[in-house]
Amino acid sequence: MSLAAVAGLSLAACSSSGSAVAPPDASVRPRTAASEAAADGAINAASRARNRTFRIVTLGDSYTYGSGTDAPRRDGWPAQMAAAMAQRADLRIYLRNLAQESSNSELVREDQLGQVEGQEPDVVTLQVGVNDIIGNEAEGYARNVGAIFDDLLQILEPEQIFAITTPDHTLTEWGRARGTHEAVVALNESLRQEAATRGIEVIDIGPINERVAIDASLLMQSDPPKPYPTAKQYAGWAEAIGPHVYDALLSAQP
Repeated sequence: MSLAAVAGLSLAACSSSGSAVAPPDASVRPRTAASEAAADGAINAASRARNRTFRIVTLGDSYTYGSGTDAPRRDGWPAQMAAAMAQRADLRIYLRNLAQESSNSELVREDQLGQVEGQEPDVVTLQVGVNDIIGNEAEGYARNVGAIFDDLLQILEPEQIFAITTPDHTLTEWGRARGTHEAVVALNESLRQEAATRGIEVIDIGPINERVAIDASLLMQSDPPKPYPTAKQYAGWAEAIGPHVYDALLSAQP
């Protein structure tokens, strides 16, 4: 059962204006014994969910940290996602964002990974890669990401781990001077391959990120220019990622 259907937390991919698509009206759907049983199960799961605190840990670089916004811990996609779940789905959410600016995959492995187990997470996300490209260190990316996944799988099931694609920084003039579109595509393909061999789902925020070409409000306007999303673009990412995380949290209910 999806997040929107269960709790009215509308986290579909955002439109160019940043608004979410409302879920269809359930009242127009025919009721069957199977659908009623599924609905009862969803209601019971949601009820149990309200009686506990869910713990989400996010790993990564500037994009997960929330760089570019006035208040990263409020406007970054992890914070927006957690706030939406808490407010609209009436869940108690504990978010620990371990991401750090300028981190590449090796630094995530060295500096962030060791802090995860002590947080006792229900879900962990990983989004890293742009600094591997900028620093010409993409050669070791697959090895590092694979090692991160393997360590996470020592404490979590594959269904509790999500990989988030790296946005294309080369959509900006600043980014084109520090990498190529082909390098971003290749890096994300490595992420998908490492995740697929371990049964880990990859969530693609690319379609939202690509809208910067037609919507300037999705990108921070700075001097010198940097390829940082605005809170609006981060909201779109939260809408794309949120349903997957929410379903994983509910499925982990006893």
